[in-house]
Amino acid sequence: MTQEEGTVSGDLDVAVDSSGVGMVRYRDTETWYHIGNLDDRPPVTWSTINDLVVAIEKGQGARDAAGNTIPFEA
Repeated sequence: MTQEEGTVSGDLDVAVDSSGVGMVRYRDTETWYHIGNLDDRPPVTWSTINDLVVAIEKGQGARDAAGNTIPFEA
């Protein structure tokens, strides 16, 4: 879930900005988006890009009780 544009899916690049906030962009594009959350809380910060990647991979494919895909949130 991105703060600027809502849900993002597809082939993504990930990064961590200078304040530790996770960022995503569609591959082969120039625009980066901040990873946000549905509750509009301040986003989680990450010490390294590897920490962010591990968190994303851990939740990959998760579904709620109704079978809906759960977007990654920070």
